Amino acid sequence: MDSLRVVANRQAVGWIWPEQLPMAAADLLVDGHDSPALRELAGCGGREQCAELERLWRRALDELGVAEPEQEDAERWALRDVAARLVSGEIRSMGEVMAAVGGLESAEGEFVRIVGEGCCDGCVEYWTAEQVRAWEAEARAAAAALVAEGR
Repeated sequence: MDSLRVVANRQAVGWIWPEQLPMAAADLLVDGHDSPALRELAGCGGREQCAELERLWRRALDELGVAEPEQEDAERWALRDVAARLVSGEIRSMGEVMAAVGGLESAEGEFVRIVGEGCCDGCVEYWTAEQVRAWEAEARAAAAALVAEGR
């Protein structure tokens, strides 16, 4: 998936905040995406009103011919992204996985169900080490299955 669509999905699920959009825009320019609004957004300092940064972002997407992703599509992408990063070892903390998956309101499936068993770090701390290892292994297996399913 090209960098523009990745940023669009990350922004749609709240993984990129409005004040982070200028740096994301600068990165996209480096990657070869270009439009007047994207250049304007890249030149912002991040201290502008959130509404203005988001307006520039939407205008840049329009100028680049990319529709804003639908929320459910962005969340499906995000779920697969979390699963892939867990499988690759980029994410090592199940707490990070729980936070990312928990923020995806329409996410569903086996991976979500298993991760959700952990509820939160506070709940997991009362589990035995064996229970934690079994849960993590089950979550990693479900993540691998989700990633394989998307190929």
